[in-house]
Amino acid sequence: MKQKTVTNDLVFRLLFLNLGLVIVGYALSVLTDRGSVGLMRSLKYLVLAVSMLHLLKVNFNVLRLLSRYMRELFLLSILFIIFALMSYDPLASVLKVLTYVVPFLYVSFAVGYLLLRFPTQTVLLALINSVNWVYFIPVVSYFVSGGKFTDTNIYNPASHEEGTVFISNHYGWASTIFLLTGLDLLRNRVLPAWRKLLLSAASPVALYLVLISGNRTSWLSLAVVALVFIFRYRRISFYWKVTLSLLPMALVLYLLQDPDSAINTRVEKTRIQQNKGEPRAELSGKVVHYFNESPHLWVTGIGVFNKEKVLEISGWSGYHNSYYEVLFGAGVIVFAFFFYLIVIRPGWYYFRFFSTRYLCFLPLLIIPFFESNLTGGQFLFFPWFIMAILMGYSRTFAKIKIIIENSRTP
Repeated sequence: MKQKTVTNDLVFRLLFLNLGLVIVGYALSVLTDRGSVGLMRSLKYLVLAVSMLHLLKVNFNVLRLLSRYMRELFLLSILFIIFALMSYDPLASVLKVLTYVVPFLYVSFAVGYLLLRFPTQTVLLALINSVNWVYFIPVVSYFVSGGKFTDTNIYNPASHEEGTVFISNHYGWASTIFLLTGLDLLRNRVLPAWRKLLLSAASPVALYLVLISGNRTSWLSLAVVALVFIFRYRRISFYWKVTLSLLPMALVLYLLQDPDSAINTRVEKTRIQQNKGEPRAELSGKVVHYFNESPHLWVTGIGVFNKEKVLEISGWSGYHNSYYEVLFGAGVIVFAFFFYLIVIRPGWYYFRFFSTRYLCFLPLLIIPFFESNLTGGQFLFFPWFIMAILMGYSRTFAKIKIIIENSRTP
């Protein structure tokens, strides 16, 4: 009997389906002028429920084992709910928090289950492959819907250009993730010739799309990744690192020649913001001042996803920052625990064990600092938490499997 592979496991396939529905939902939302949002939300909830029920059906002993070794993630979820009860509108806050807690626990158990059943590198590459396919959708959709290689500026964060399928920020984020997961696959997995050709041809296109999107978060992510690529990534010789670095430099120089390009537009906007004040910095300053006037809020927070209160305090309807959402929404205790489990712990293991071979993780920590990705329906929720949990718990599950194997040895 043929041994089951990761991609044939229904838990993996359902996780992939949840990931894909988010991106398809964003595309349909733009194409239907948000007319499909209600239907897609119901569909995503249904698929999530089916996915969780399947996990419960798989093996109760496996779930008990996962619960034991992933108890910090349970505790974090419970803390979110407890501190939601301390907010201004407890019932509404708890209901909103569940849009984070439920899919977060699902991702935790699904990734934990896969790490128990299969080797870590096998699971990691299978997940990177699935993320690459899903985030290829925005890249290819830009050109299918009429985008041209001669375009030098598609920056428009609030709306989409007529005929396109995603807004500019989505193109920037998706292209960054596609580009880096593609490089990881090319260097770490045996691929058929057609897939190598596809990734090799599409990667420069994705890089160009990142640059013309005007998305500074993606630019920052690539700049940070470039440092890891040069100093830690050992799968490519120094000669090839230099050669590959010439491509983005050439594209940047090309775009700088056009005064209306995304790069020149964003440089000018950044200069104006330096004089007038950066909006996110102003927002956080107002919230900090509000908290300092009522110090207990640093412990309780004002409620996660409490847009009405944020609007009252700052004039903005949201932070556009996932980490601020936790800090100001649930207070410093929950934030410290969240930051340790989602940033510090996986970041430490990434640099220690994975950074010499993989590049795609860091943008998933950086981009949420500039956009909210805390609910299961948001653009980067699934890849962010899938990779954070995999990195953070890979060594734990490696030790568990050794213990299990030793216990079976007569």
